[in-house]
Amino acid sequence: MSQRNWQIQPQEREGDYFFDGKILMTSEVANTLTPEEISAIIVRVKMNVIAMDGLDYLQVFKSDDGLKIYVIDQLSKSMLEGDDYTEEQKEEYHYFTILFSHEY
Repeated sequence: MSQRNWQIQPQEREGDYFFDGKILMTSEVANTLTPEEISAIIVRVKMNVIAMDGLDYLQVFKSDDGLKIYVIDQLSKSMLEGDDYTEEQKEEYHYFTILFSHEY
């Protein structure tokens, strides 16, 4: 399995999503990407979170062979710190998902 070159795309808006919950991914992503590709995508998102002190909930990556990946965070920092969710809901929904754009 060859490794692709993934480029993060400009985000549409600023946000206070930190992508610091559990990591979920679709089986298609897990079966198509190498562990190194998955790791590189996660590291890039987390580095951008630090650099920008939070991101938009949707991060988009495109590969050199035309594939597109979405990384979607469920809860923002303000949602986690607010009172709109119970502690159980905050724990349950504190994750981000990695999926192909066509799976959305």
